[in-house]
Amino acid sequence: MGGSNAAAITVVVVTWEGANLLPACLDAIMTQTLGPDLVDVLVVDNASTDATAEVLRRYPAVRVVTSRRNLGFAGGVALAQRQVATPYAALVNNDAELAPDALERMLAVVDGPGGERVGAVTARVLLAERFAPAPGAGPDQSGVVTASDGSTFRPAVDGRVDLLNSTGNVVRTDGFGQDRDWLAVDDGSRASGHVFGFTGAAALLRVAAIADAGGIDDRFFMYYEDTDLSWRMRLAGWEVRYEAGAVVRHQHSRSSREGSTLFRFHDDRNRLLTLTKDASRGLALRAVARYPLTAMSVVTRSDHRGADAGVRAKVLASYLRMLPGTLRRRREIGRLAAVRGITRRQVEALLVPVPSRPTGAYRRS
Repeated sequence: MGGSNAAAITVVVVTWEGANLLPACLDAIMTQTLGPDLVDVLVVDNASTDATAEVLRRYPAVRVVTSRRNLGFAGGVALAQRQVATPYAALVNNDAELAPDALERMLAVVDGPGGERVGAVTARVLLAERFAPAPGAGPDQSGVVTASDGSTFRPAVDGRVDLLNSTGNVVRTDGFGQDRDWLAVDDGSRASGHVFGFTGAAALLRVAAIADAGGIDDRFFMYYEDTDLSWRMRLAGWEVRYEAGAVVRHQHSRSSREGSTLFRFHDDRNRLLTLTKDASRGLALRAVARYPLTAMSVVTRSDHRGADAGVRAKVLASYLRMLPGTLRRRREIGRLAAVRGITRRQVEALLVPVPSRPTGAYRRS
């Protein structure tokens, strides 16, 4: 697999210290039903110091680009973009495993009737674990997952319940992005169709749409880069679709634990940068103005005030340093959208209401 001039898809896998994850990920890619002549595989190694190089030597058909430093997911994808010569690129996390027909099903959406303006297809991403009901489990019990409907589950080898990680990304009317259907029980009720954005865990992108939107923002390092690119694709006149038949299992937050300092810094900062670049002026200004106020409220109620205050201060300092370049990019995006007759308000008609209650939490032991 890989390297053929007739290849249709370049599968991009960005990895850092993921030697234990890569074999399952690459084995699933190498056995896709599309066949070896249609799929090129490119791994970006973000300066790993584990056994990643040794693992990759076992896959001679895989092209490898090695970075001298850790560029994060966004920087790794940006580095890979320069090596992609196929009309489509698939982003697959190193902790994700594609079902055998996942790429074929996503390709059918962009290549099929009505797919001409589809810039991205996002997969049906399930949490890797299977689950069993855990009735009566306390909210702080180790390993218990609270699903979005309030029911509780625990990982089980013989479990029969799948929980959704994502059916695409949505943005709420308050400017927060989130995985659609996060921690919902996978009962097959979410039909294929339009969604605001793709998830970087597993998606097929049209290379022309990526270029049209200005490419991935490598400054983001990780988090919100998929929502940002999806938003800019829509401002450039492209659609994003969800394909329920393209199934992927994902070990959520293996590279960066959700709730960690690293997660909170990039998640907060990149949300503000995304809104500053892509959103209407009113939405962007409200979100940026609200951040210091909500930060103070969170810090006041926190048991770790010093650490929390430090993270939020770093978020604001980094955001302000990046603001001049972000405003220049905002003006460029606005000009290109105007040429296509698209307004930011039109795209924001796709935003979803803020939920009346929080979505479920995924707790690991």
